[in-house]
Amino acid sequence: MNLTSLIRKLFSGSKIEQSFDTVIFGLGNPGIQYRNNRHNIGFWVAERFSGCLQKCREEYISDTSAFSGVLESGKKVLIIKPLTYMNRSGIAVKNGLKKSGIPVSRIIVVVDDYNIPFGKIRVRRNGSHGGHNGLKSIIEYIGTDFPRLRIGIGPLPKNSNVIDFVLGNFTEHEEKLLKENILEKATSALKLFVTEGIDTAMNTCN
Repeated sequence: MNLTSLIRKLFSGSKIEQSFDTVIFGLGNPGIQYRNNRHNIGFWVAERFSGCLQKCREEYISDTSAFSGVLESGKKVLIIKPLTYMNRSGIAVKNGLKKSGIPVSRIIVVVDDYNIPFGKIRVRRNGSHGGHNGLKSIIEYIGTDFPRLRIGIGPLPKNSNVIDFVLGNFTEHEEKLLKENILEKATSALKLFVTEGIDTAMNTCN
């Protein structure tokens, strides 16, 4: 067992000492082979948002890649990327909630949605999984009453397989739009959620 693994083992059962205003869960699949998949846009947004944080530091939470920091507004944020693979995201979310001690109303889950046109974003207070396996797993562990930020990757091409589509890579054009505009839109929506609450985020972004 290396030093990093030992530290994670020692700290995985205890709560994080500092408190947070919000916990952001960006969903995706770990591994370089999934890096540019449409299904991994939650990871992309989480990574972009981490660049907005001051005093950024790594946190030790089982089955996740986690970082904490402070926004310019003074709000403390914990960013979590589950490493359990999409279909088991609920395990990491449950662990993250336990470690942070934060209520479900102050988390937000970032996911892809092939039912929404590419680049459009939707903030929701709660809802069903809508066929998304990551949300389905989270609902299994904590129920339906949690905020989520859905980012459009659609439409689903006619006669295409859903799994093949979401696990397919973004096109060069889509990746360009993501980096130039869409990730920033999603980051702005998250900032509104953290600083002003879900009603303002919904009214502004939807």
